[in-house]
Amino acid sequence: MDKVFNILLICTFVTTFIDYVIPILGYRFDRKPLNCSFCLSFWISLVVAIVTGQNYFLIAPLLLRIIERRLL
Repeated sequence: MDKVFNILLICTFVTTFIDYVIPILGYRFDRKPLNCSFCLSFWISLVVAIVTGQNYFLIAPLLLRIIERRLL
């Protein structure tokens, strides 16, 4: 259950950052990979997977894509 929580935490952070923080910060941060939720979640999960050594974090971008397609 802890693995699912960690992956959902990454997805929640990325969605909040893209939808709420980027519009506040303005055009300076409106560049790839910061403005694309899939790209940002991929890079964050890749860094977390390398640091922790656990590869299950790499499914976070795919899960985020599925969640966004179903909810939007």
